[in-house]
Amino acid sequence: MKRLFKAAALALGLLLPGMAPSVLAAGSPTTAATAQQTVPRTILALVDLREESTIRLSRIHTMVELPLNHLGLSVVYWNVADGLPDLSRYPDLRGIVTWFAGDPFTDVGAYIAWAGRAMDRGVRFAVLGQSGVRLERGGKPVPLAVANRFFARFGLRDDDGYSDLTYKSRPILADGMIGFERPLSGVLPGYPLFRKADERFASHLVMRRGDDPASDSHLVVTGPSGGLVTDGYGRYFDAEYNRRQWIVDPFAFFRDSFATDDLPKPDVTTLSGRRLYFSHIDGDGWRNVTEVAPYANRRVLSADMVRTAAIEPFPELPVSVAPIVGDLDPTWKGTPESLQAAKKLFALPQVEPSSHTWTHPFQWSFFKDYNRQNEAPFLNRDSGYRPGKPDDHAAEEAGEVSDIGRYAVPRAYLQQPFDLDQEIGGALDYFTRLAPAGKRAVLVQWSGDTSPFEAALAAVRKAGGVNINGGDARFDADFPSITGLPPIGLPVGAERQIYAAGSNENTYTELWTGRFYGYRNLINTMRHAGSPIRLKPFNVYYHMYSGQKAASLNALVSVLTAARGQELAPVAASTYARIAEGFYTTRFEPLAGGSDGGRRWRVLDRGALNTLRFDNASASAVDFARSSGVLGQRHSQGSLYVALDPAVAEPVVALTATARADRDPPAALPYLIQGRWAFSALAAQGQGFRVAATGYGDGSMVWHVPRPGRWTVTAERDGTRLWSGSADADADGRLALTVPVSAIAPLLLRLRPTDDTAG
Repeated sequence: MKRLFKAAALALGLLLPGMAPSVLAAGSPTTAATAQQTVPRTILALVDLREESTIRLSRIHTMVELPLNHLGLSVVYWNVADGLPDLSRYPDLRGIVTWFAGDPFTDVGAYIAWAGRAMDRGVRFAVLGQSGVRLERGGKPVPLAVANRFFARFGLRDDDGYSDLTYKSRPILADGMIGFERPLSGVLPGYPLFRKADERFASHLVMRRGDDPASDSHLVVTGPSGGLVTDGYGRYFDAEYNRRQWIVDPFAFFRDSFATDDLPKPDVTTLSGRRLYFSHIDGDGWRNVTEVAPYANRRVLSADMVRTAAIEPFPELPVSVAPIVGDLDPTWKGTPESLQAAKKLFALPQVEPSSHTWTHPFQWSFFKDYNRQNEAPFLNRDSGYRPGKPDDHAAEEAGEVSDIGRYAVPRAYLQQPFDLDQEIGGALDYFTRLAPAGKRAVLVQWSGDTSPFEAALAAVRKAGGVNINGGDARFDADFPSITGLPPIGLPVGAERQIYAAGSNENTYTELWTGRFYGYRNLINTMRHAGSPIRLKPFNVYYHMYSGQKAASLNALVSVLTAARGQELAPVAASTYARIAEGFYTTRFEPLAGGSDGGRRWRVLDRGALNTLRFDNASASAVDFARSSGVLGQRHSQGSLYVALDPAVAEPVVALTATARADRDPPAALPYLIQGRWAFSALAAQGQGFRVAATGYGDGSMVWHVPRPGRWTVTAERDGTRLWSGSADADADGRLALTVPVSAIAPLLLRLRPTDDTAG
């Protein structure tokens, strides 16, 4: 039994006393043979870092990668300033995406030939913005016959015409792919004259000048080799407000360009059929004295204020709390009060100890090639991080512009030289020692500009940890576009940073300078990021200084209250980070023997990721007879979410046709429809079944069982029965119940028909 619990907890990314974390690095090796046999999921993004300074800020990363992730695709990057890549380095390559603003190639002919060879072997291209084939770098025109060899791959021919003045132009065809977030309106950009030359390609936007059919230009097309969006017609950009909106539906465009309909999607938003929830707190403002009456008169710390107002009243909502060692350790700037605040927080069952580093670096690049002498000019400005009274530890002084950018000092505490091992592994060990026995700090929550360099990310992995932060996800009236939502993570050299799924209160309060109530707007971001397409988990991410102001604390409580009222599956933030890592490592091996067109796959190398999604799947269901290691299924938003059993390393998922998505498909064995907890090791037992469970709050769940009528349910731990009850399965076999027992430590549930005496 203990072995079952340990296997389940490791697979779920949860820790039991005395257990080391299960860490799967983003670069986990896969044999070349396996990679060649699996469904290709990699998209190679060609970027020109001479025009875009970093991948982090590139158009593809900030706009394209999120839709590609949602479609189940993982993105890797190549800087074309270094030449053209050797595609043999990418054995699971599905496609290539470009979004150039200029002319990156000195030899356009070589690029066109390289792209042609890639397409000939089945690699699909998605081209947005400038194609990169009209001019060579430096402005030399490319012969039209050469450029047309490239455009012909997209069913087009450039007739060397151009509509500069577009006041007479109008779309004669704009299908459902056009006008996703912003319609074609106002003064339209100029466009080239693209003739349709291959009927295998579908046109989604065709412009005509006046009433002349000879002027028709096909500006958005998709087809057998990919898709092309003419510059100016993919997105709208408002320079005054720095606002971007999609004109083209990126989900539809990339779905057609990369033919993803047959691809199972590893999904990081969902667990046990429910939207996933996690919360994490950065330690900034830990020692601030709250202004909330009547606690201000007692000089209560913001960390204690958050605990009493926003953590203890919500025991069913887990939260990962990440202090800064410098705020706690008395050899730095810690006090008995700040240290005690951490111990009280870590003692709460729903709190996961995490790390916001040792000295709180503000600008991580400053420490990439660290030299203590570079910090010398800032040593006498250490107090700049803490305004006023020495016990009023400040939030990030993000509004203060100085000689290293947006921060006055490179890190909060400078009295000792920077030590990367201390900053990462040392801080994790410090918080583990501070936590009760059985709890271990494994999550590093990036500080400052949340832009760690490769060695910092590697230090987390080497310390047995996982990482999170960055991304600043917003999707609300101020940021009315999915472009405000980041992808799952960012490749940094050979490592990977995992982004938070929601923005903290800094972006809602103008860097903590006003509108301290603004964080309640997170509810709108979470609503839009969850419907009509579930793009992100529900993430409540904030700083300890939210406990300083009455307005910010009230906003935080309103967000938590809203989360409490939704159907969610809460997990610790470190669990989400491991799930996100699993997105990049997951592989699918196609198998024969499916009952519906061969739709059957073995799932490999998924780490802690335990949900697959199939889109446009209202007429599909899991074929449980030909599947193994599948916990259950649920239809939602036109997609089929499939829950995998963490105890099965290589599950097999088979799909079959179903007549109705609003009816659970019949199956000989019970399966999960949805639940608040995470489940593992599902097995038949007599006429019923048993399953391990972990989670937060009461365990509400719905199962499909083969027998209607009354069922008996028991919950036990280590052989001791903790609860017993019963519930009725309706005529369709739906068994809804709630287990009112804490499952933070794993439980074993046994469910059997009440008349089954052998169970």
